[in-house]
Amino acid sequence: MEPLKNMEEENLYNITLLAEQKLAEGSLILAKLKIPPSLPDEIKTSLENVKVELLIGFRELEKSMNYLAKYIMYRNPFLYDKFIEKRDMGFLYIDGGLKSLTTVRLRLHAPERTIPDAWKVSKGRIYQIEKKTF
Repeated sequence: MEPLKNMEEENLYNITLLAEQKLAEGSLILAKLKIPPSLPDEIKTSLENVKVELLIGFRELEKSMNYLAKYIMYRNPFLYDKFIEKRDMGFLYIDGGLKSLTTVRLRLHAPERTIPDAWKVSKGRIYQIEKKTF
């Protein structure tokens, strides 16, 4: 393994590895979440589907961070292309899962709450990491 070019690249590499680790931890937490058995069957099924979509998304983003870390080390365009492919797939699944979750909320007639959109912030941070690799 070649040494990184400079301290900024080393920091970026470490941030990428940390992001990969946090995504893996998030996947484990999500996998352990239980759907309340008291919900109607169609809602439980929908929530299980949401969970699957989000898990796939987290795992794809985890893989994308691994490819990005390797790209930072080796500057191989193939690794960057794989990063983009996995990142986009992860974003697609997470966006889909969140839309499905909104549909479930509407079917339950749950009150709308105004909360910060952590997903938009997280997505933005991934784009920031990507921009710093060039």
